[in-house]
Amino acid sequence: MNEHRDAHGHSHSFDPENWRRLESDERREKMNPALLAHAMAPGPDDTVIDIGVGTGFFAVEVAPLCGRFIGVDHAPRMLEIFRSKEAFSTLGNVELKEGKAESLPVDDASADIVFHVNLFHEVTDIEKFHGEIRRALKPGGRLYFADWRAVPTQGGPPPEHRIPEEKALAILHKDGFSDIRILDLYQDHYVFSAVSE
Repeated sequence: MNEHRDAHGHSHSFDPENWRRLESDERREKMNPALLAHAMAPGPDDTVIDIGVGTGFFAVEVAPLCGRFIGVDHAPRMLEIFRSKEAFSTLGNVELKEGKAESLPVDDASADIVFHVNLFHEVTDIEKFHGEIRRALKPGGRLYFADWRAVPTQGGPPPEHRIPEEKALAILHKDGFSDIRILDLYQDHYVFSAVSE
């Protein structure tokens, strides 16, 4: 999760001190992490990178399905919370790394799947961000991401700070992704998958 400030200097990144909201039953009902894990369908030999891993809300569903799971977050507090969770102690394949979205602390061509959730609208340099994702993915590797629809919803950032679905699609094309698909998983979020060319 990266910080974004508008022209008035207001931050629209998620405050780590509000981490309990990420673990709420309400969020789990609206954004069941198992649905995204099933859609990504990583295999036992796959390496998966979760950018903005946070408290591991999605990681605990995805990690058991893959061979290696790398969680990246810019907030040390989030990584501490994830490490303290009982679920983390049962996962033997998870590596957590502190780092920013536009400068991922991962090797070139090291991932079969990269995913991020509610991060797209926070990134300040999307072209650089996508360059980092393409660098991290193996040839033919797949990106998955979910972000807020640009309509009023209960919770989430103001609609004017969200990226409309059609704009997200255009950005993916421009930044070198192909086989772009829209997945119907969540009511308040669009979900894209795309292949790194």
